[in-house]
Amino acid sequence: MNERELKYGEARKRARLKWANSEHGKELSKNYMKEYRSRPEVKAKYHEYYIKNKLHWGEITKAKQKKANNWGGKRTENQQIIDLHEEWARENGYRDNDTLHATNTERMIQDAKK
Repeated sequence: MNERELKYGEARKRARLKWANSEHGKELSKNYMKEYRSRPEVKAKYHEYYIKNKLHWGEITKAKQKKANNWGGKRTENQQIIDLHEEWARENGYRDNDTLHATNTERMIQDAKK
């Protein structure tokens, strides 16, 4: 595209927006959309969309209310989960940090040799 075509396109875009925001353009758009929505195939499409999504609208509303009423707050950990994790970490050597690095290095070297 040359510079002349680019300027023409920008000018046409400005002209379309100016017309669409004029009183005459708004009136024509309103009348067209009114006629469009009264077409039987469009009514059927909108009705199908309504039926399909009606069940989900209630869930969306509930989720929005829940989010508005409960921002989450400070996260609280279950003490039993923490205790079980610490026990597992000790059993598997994750709390013995002196040998952990060496063990992991040896494991990576052995895996690389395979």
